Amino acid sequence: MPKHTKKVLIVWDRPDDFRDLLSRRFPCVNFEYAASVETVHAALERMNPEIVFSIKHERFPIECHRLAAAGPGVSWVQIGGSGYEHLSGVDLSRVVLTNAAGVLAPYLAETVTGAMLAWNGNLFRYRDQQRERLWRQIPFSPLRDKTLLVVGLGAIGNCVAANAKSLGMRVLGANRSVRSDLRVDALYALDALEEALPEADYVSVHLRLTEDTLHFVNRPLFQAMKPGAFFINTSRGAVVDNQALVESLRARRLSGAYLDVFEEEPLPPGHPFWNMDKVLVTPHAADSVVDWPRRFARLFADNLDRWIAGEPLLNRVASD
Repeated sequence: MPKHTKKVLIVWDRPDDFRDLLSRRFPCVNFEYAASVETVHAALERMNPEIVFSIKHERFPIECHRLAAAGPGVSWVQIGGSGYEHLSGVDLSRVVLTNAAGVLAPYLAETVTGAMLAWNGNLFRYRDQQRERLWRQIPFSPLRDKTLLVVGLGAIGNCVAANAKSLGMRVLGANRSVRSDLRVDALYALDALEEALPEADYVSVHLRLTEDTLHFVNRPLFQAMKPGAFFINTSRGAVVDNQALVESLRARRLSGAYLDVFEEEPLPPGHPFWNMDKVLVTPHAADSVVDWPRRFARLFADNLDRWIAGEPLLNRVASD
């Protein structure tokens, strides 16, 4: 067996999404697919993989990914997606952890930009008029010269900011680190967010979920927002105090919201968001381009080339 042969466990229920891509690029690598929850443990025992490629999805509970990452022979875990809070217990002194941050960022940013355009252009209101067969023009003020506040300037937040700038919007940013290389008109530290909120016509949240960001966008922050602002969350549901958001919408402090992520998913049938005509709900699908698993697999393949060659991996998660 060639010395560079690697054993890779892939936790994903649709192997045919990218099996051809990986087998063609790595004919000497032993790939095994755990395509159901029940097969993860058996695959770990049978092959004792060195590498795990794990795509978090509602069809695979968090426990499956933690189990795979904790395998005794595992040295590297590649996550499909950017968030890695579900692997918070992984010992990063023993296991190299990489994610897919940035792979889908342009497409999620496209969805966020589309939501702003649709809301600002009164397309939701026109849809309501269409149902009533009502022919009435609704004037709008253009997005150009309006202000967007991007909360969290990682790969996605930066793409959202770039799209907004191309539309002529003024863009403010709030970020954990205040750096001069971020392309925004003004930059605030996260703990100074209340200073920026009164200026923003649109607020778009792009924060990773951590202990520090749980319910980070809370009642005081909603109260600090500009009256009539439009709120967007496509990051993690638990970053936002959703009860406070419901209250702000009911009080008409906000004009509306686009929400793609929720603390409980699927969103329960009785949740108020379903029946709010000023809220657009999508099922955690803001970056769901048709071939998204294959895009993750391409990044994994590039990193696997690097792993075999002993080169630094892309998107390595810091051990802090």
